[in-house]
Amino acid sequence: MDLFTLILKDDVAVDPRKYGPLVAPVLGITVVEAKMAVRRGRGIFLEDVPEEHARRLAETLEADGIGCWCVPASALPPLRQPKRATSVETNEEGVRCALQGLQDPVLLPWDRIGVVSIGLVLVPELQAEIAGVRTKDVAALVRREQEMRDFVRDRLLAVLTRVDLSHQENAPPSAAHHYFFDQLRRKEAMQMKAFADLVSADGTDWWRMALEETTFVDRSDGSTEGPGSSGNFMAVPILYARRADAHADRSRKLLQGGNAEQLSFRTVEDFNRYTRWWTVRERLRAQPEMASLSKVPAPGGNGRAPDGFAPEPVESVELDAPPGLGWKSYALAAGLILMLVVAGGLRFERRGAQCMVCQRLRQDDVVRVWGYPVRESLGDWKETGSKSTYDQVIGRDHAHLYDGFGFEQEALFGFAQRFGRTPGGNASPEEADAIACANGLLAWRAAEQATLEEVKAAYPRLYDRVKNIRDPAARQRWVRLAKAEPDRQAPGNLMEEISK
Repeated sequence: MDLFTLILKDDVAVDPRKYGPLVAPVLGITVVEAKMAVRRGRGIFLEDVPEEHARRLAETLEADGIGCWCVPASALPPLRQPKRATSVETNEEGVRCALQGLQDPVLLPWDRIGVVSIGLVLVPELQAEIAGVRTKDVAALVRREQEMRDFVRDRLLAVLTRVDLSHQENAPPSAAHHYFFDQLRRKEAMQMKAFADLVSADGTDWWRMALEETTFVDRSDGSTEGPGSSGNFMAVPILYARRADAHADRSRKLLQGGNAEQLSFRTVEDFNRYTRWWTVRERLRAQPEMASLSKVPAPGGNGRAPDGFAPEPVESVELDAPPGLGWKSYALAAGLILMLVVAGGLRFERRGAQCMVCQRLRQDDVVRVWGYPVRESLGDWKETGSKSTYDQVIGRDHAHLYDGFGFEQEALFGFAQRFGRTPGGNASPEEADAIACANGLLAWRAAEQATLEEVKAAYPRLYDRVKNIRDPAARQRWVRLAKAEPDRQAPGNLMEEISK
């Protein structure tokens, strides 16, 4: 018995509440599991099911206005898991990559590239991801590494959202998506990783490049020697210039300045399924004979529906006029509408704030209706690891100051998930600059250019001095002074400046 696969014609979300009960008996699973499978399936709606069930589901999809193909599973291209590229080179012939598990590099000619799929994937933030160094052990080193990673991510997103300059109307303003790369320093925080997938025209090769790595070399000019490796994301404009017609729909929207948040994927599995779906979809559009004929007339179907059947005559029946509605019916309808309006705007939010002084975290639970908070449950300030440098060196009680919140928000039943960062902390600009300036002293002790007593003596005095300065430019001079590379005379010079 041949097995069939249902492929949607467009990247649309199918309602799991309707199709979960229909899919459950076909797969032999519970309705809850079937709803999760439908939500996760997207373009590849259902795989490897008997023909009878596949056609019945295809008829239901078509009746709901969702175009689909019913394809024998044996006719689909043999897509496997992507192979990771450990080095990337572009030249006049094509793209040459060293693939994980293979000894020699492999060339994929430009004319054999069938699909280019670029995806931003959300992954869990790691507390210690810089060469095994914990974030609170070596403050100066972590600060420099963090600034470099933020620079690379900002540069990556700037390249991805401005490759196709003919669509400047879609380009976002500068730093419009910068909040995506804010590090919230808590377990629930998310960041983005970027990948570029290359799939050959026959589906036998599927390569994946991590765009945040630095293994890319461009040899398009025919040179064999040149500058060292650069960021892999610099290959994106070259791929677009060579094979713009092979880019998946989400890739084109991203490269034309689309919203990175709306075009991102929740998991790598979602990105894999989207790339597989686009590859199969393009094959079916080019070779519609791969899909078997529909057994019922449908406007979308496989694109090759047979002639329609003559409709049977229907006898006309005169119906009695319905009884009038009383005031209770109107009141019930108004109450139902009000409940739907409230439910549509209901959002459950978890937000986190980080103290700028001692790095402690606070997590709050907030319920909002159309953006307005109706209930707020404030959490406690807690340490997430070893003591911060402030607690080790200064160790004084203080008011917890923060400059904004990172949040994770979702609607009822987990729909409409959204992540971001909002301003509105309790730290004034003067307090924020004073904390940044005073925290610079902690790096002096880590660099062994100041003693513990010198830092303890200078910290409160420097904080009060900068906090009382109203001119922002004057405060920034103090911040640069505290963050400059110190020497052994720096503590004495600083105390002298504070006393003036």
